[in-house]
Amino acid sequence: MTDYSASVRRMPTWLRVLKEGADLVGVLLFTTAFLGFIVQIFFRYVVNRPILWTEEVTMIAFVWTVFWAAAFMVNIREHVTFDVVYEVMSPKMKRISAIFSMIVLIGCFLLLIPATWDYLEFLLRKRSPVLRISMTWIYGCYLLFVVNFTIQAAVRLWRLFTPEWGKQI
Repeated sequence: MTDYSASVRRMPTWLRVLKEGADLVGVLLFTTAFLGFIVQIFFRYVVNRPILWTEEVTMIAFVWTVFWAAAFMVNIREHVTFDVVYEVMSPKMKRISAIFSMIVLIGCFLLLIPATWDYLEFLLRKRSPVLRISMTWIYGCYLLFVVNFTIQAAVRLWRLFTPEWGKQI
């Protein structure tokens, strides 16, 4: 049994359903990007009649896949880190380092939320070139990422102050 499946199994039922639903959405987004890419290649190189909408669908699905996965599919502790120094620290220093990191991350991401919202409002007037989708919908996934990642950091910070803080380092 992997660490991932064990952690999912320990979740309350409602949270496990949300997690599995988020995973399914991520898989569907990636599948959409992949199929759009395959259709685009087929029509461009086999039929010799490129179609425009596949490029846009692939781009949108890829952007959503990246931010959706980062927000809802990958645990905050599994994101890319520079842990060369962190790995040689004592557990107490790892805890202090993690607390500091989460405080900085939360502060920075809280500053990003209003700026991102403001930019998405600006994008309301802009549309994609082919499908005419509002750019707010195309890049709105970034706001989901920022908000959810901030929540994950706050939860991890809170857990670092509990008696079981060792599981967070």
